[in-house]
Amino acid sequence: MKKYLIILACLFFFENQIFSQNIGYARGVIDTLASPEFFGRGYVNSGDKIAAGYIVKQLEKFDVKPFKTGYLQPFDMCINTFPGEIKLVANGQELIPGTDFVVYPDAAPTNGVYKTMWLNGESLNTPQKIKKFNATRLGKVALIIDTGFKDLKNEKLAEAAVLISITDKNVSWHVSHAQQQAKQIKISLKRQTIPETTRKIYLKIDASLQKIYVTNNVVGYLPGKVCPDTFLIVGGHYDHLGMMGNKTFFPGANDNASGTAMVLDLARHFSDTANRPRYSVAFLFFAAEEVGLLGSEYFTAHPLMPLKNIKFMLNLDMVSTGSEGIKVVNGSVLKKEFEELKYINNRNNYLKTISERGEAANSDHYFFYKNGVKSFFIYSLGDEYKEYHTVTDKSAGLPLTKYNEIFKLVLEFFHSF
Repeated sequence: MKKYLIILACLFFFENQIFSQNIGYARGVIDTLASPEFFGRGYVNSGDKIAAGYIVKQLEKFDVKPFKTGYLQPFDMCINTFPGEIKLVANGQELIPGTDFVVYPDAAPTNGVYKTMWLNGESLNTPQKIKKFNATRLGKVALIIDTGFKDLKNEKLAEAAVLISITDKNVSWHVSHAQQQAKQIKISLKRQTIPETTRKIYLKIDASLQKIYVTNNVVGYLPGKVCPDTFLIVGGHYDHLGMMGNKTFFPGANDNASGTAMVLDLARHFSDTANRPRYSVAFLFFAAEEVGLLGSEYFTAHPLMPLKNIKFMLNLDMVSTGSEGIKVVNGSVLKKEFEELKYINNRNNYLKTISERGEAANSDHYFFYKNGVKSFFIYSLGDEYKEYHTVTDKSAGLPLTKYNEIFKLVLEFFHSF
């Protein structure tokens, strides 16, 4: 009986060692990364570098080891930024950037008044009207499109100096085409913010194309108990959209302060040698994911350990919900590992469901997988939080519904190798 109690006590200790997540720590990280002082973790006011410095301090606190080159892996890119004023005035009303409208990330500088021309269901409802429109010069016009026109050629739309699309949804931003400045300025605008009686707009955009901007991946590791030269990798991108003008920033609490926080929480947990798996664990925080997976592409082209020494790579991106479980990209192609995830989940009843998905170049796992490294991308599912690439993706509203359960699932998955 005494021996049985000792075994139970040991099992209880082991379980608590393995599953010692800290949701309070994670919330603190998210609050910090999504705060205004980090400028949306983009490339205005060095928001990316402020975030990278914060992550390095966290790794140092947990005694996570740097590779020979240090915690930072610098690389350069071309990026269009909006460090100054962005202003849109219609009918004497100044609209709010990020709330009423967004400019496309490849917008060039401008400062002037544009005559508007509206395209709606009435303006192009006959062949004669289409012919007349196609004969109109649009060089100094802000063309406002209120619906789609399948008979309209893209070459004609491209003549307009400004192209404004009307949306009934909340506006969201992206920077995936921000490595250039386009000839035409494009804007997405909420319908209720501009009446069809508007005949001209005033538009000012301060844009600056940074042809050589240096940003950094952040990397550290903790040696494994048995095979320190073989690595399990857990990573996520820490960058976000940054600033659209000098007043509007995108906090990026869900995307991807949530994933960054879980990676740091895993580093905190594994910093205790009693919690280490057989293999070394590397913690990767990627820059410029939003620009086009540039950080992870650079890392796989310049790896800090041989790619053949990576046992598995797990990418965490947007893990703040979970009421409907998680989605696993590459789950349908890496059947053995996916079945292990499902087995762990079913045994412990962590999540409602684990859904598989095929190959997708939609986050930082992609270039690892493309280069022969087995990898998953995990993101959480649930309608309790829907903010994505909006100015309202703030830490205060982040539910972290199944944070603890996803954390436990990841830990047990790593210990299964």
